[in-house]
Amino acid sequence: MLYTVIVALSLTAGLAALSAFVLVVHSIRREDRRRSLTLSPRGALSSGTRRILGLSVDHTACVIHPEYACPTCLELDTEVRV
Repeated sequence: MLYTVIVALSLTAGLAALSAFVLVVHSIRREDRRRSLTLSPRGALSSGTRRILGLSVDHTACVIHPEYACPTCLELDTEVRV
């Protein structure tokens, strides 16, 4: 009986870990396809994946060196100038 409970809990934990891994990989691939890492995360999955991976975007370099600015900062800069 105890053996069955241990096996069931192990399988449940393994499936949960595998599901979390699949969700993170899916979110990474979606962000990569959209080329949206410099934008705000679009949903909870993207936000959670960025938090898990420790990804944050610092736009300080875009302000210091506008010639090397990311697409988001360039778009914001053109909106401000217009």
